[in-house]
Amino acid sequence: MSEWEEAFKLADKDNSGTIDYNELKAMLKEGNCNLPESQIDDIFEYFDGPKGDRRITLKEFVKGLENIVKYIEKLQRLFDKYDADKSGYLDKNELRKILELTGHKFTDSEIEKVLKMADTSGDGKVSFDEFLDACT
Repeated sequence: MSEWEEAFKLADKDNSGTIDYNELKAMLKEGNCNLPESQIDDIFEYFDGPKGDRRITLKEFVKGLENIVKYIEKLQRLFDKYDADKSGYLDKNELRKILELTGHKFTDSEIEKVLKMADTSGDGKVSFDEFLDACT
């Protein structure tokens, strides 16, 4: 049994073979993810899939986690590509290059605002974890 299957089984408190909203909420709470109700709603809808039957199957759960992992891996590749000095951080100029991939020319003031928002540690640079938080 994979780690994800084990997590699913632990969350499925009533052994129904699915995770309902309350079970997901309890799983997140047990994992110390104290999120607002609106974010829990978004997470539930993400995993519930297009049929929206208000129950998350094992298949939906695993597929959702696989997609999250792929997204994080893409962000890691983007971060690594633009971390020109391979410091493990994005400085203001490296961050500018990523932001300008959108096709918009950012002013220094706009870059400073984004840097300040993403740089939660206040050290003037953005770690991968900070970058990930800012992108999600």
